[in-house]
Amino acid sequence: MYNPYQAPVAADQLDRGDVVLFRFPLAEQGMETDVPKRRPCVVFDAFSWGRERFVELAYGTSAGSRANTGHEVLVKHPSARAAAGLAKPTRFVCARRIIVHVQNPGFHGRTQGPSVIGRLDAPLMERMNALRARVRNEADIAVGYRTRMRGEEQTREERGFR
Repeated sequence: MYNPYQAPVAADQLDRGDVVLFRFPLAEQGMETDVPKRRPCVVFDAFSWGRERFVELAYGTSAGSRANTGHEVLVKHPSARAAAGLAKPTRFVCARRIIVHVQNPGFHGRTQGPSVIGRLDAPLMERMNALRARVRNEADIAVGYRTRMRGEEQTREERGFR
């Protein structure tokens, strides 16, 4: 079950669906000296850019909330929690994501580097993949909208309208 002291994995082995511990920055923290606590995060995506490896992490919380409903992966069944290495029901809020280098110090705990505490089971992976597709589609739509708006603005400027 939950093992917060699991040995770190090789950074290049992190994969989509892994549950890791990471110091996810929170807007609620009052002072700059506040260090975020390590919390479970799910690897929403993993990719390389050149020779560098990055992961996109989705924030995990055990707090019950209606915020971001529809953009979450809820891990509450005991067998799903055990597979994910979670002690209590957890919501991975896929609307709250961050992209970090796999060597980011936010992974460091008692050991240096990412610690994988578990993995999403097959039904939850399916849910997360559906959310990934939805997020990517929404991003593509936003890019198209901005491109169209820039074109319309340029046309207005060319005609002397502001």
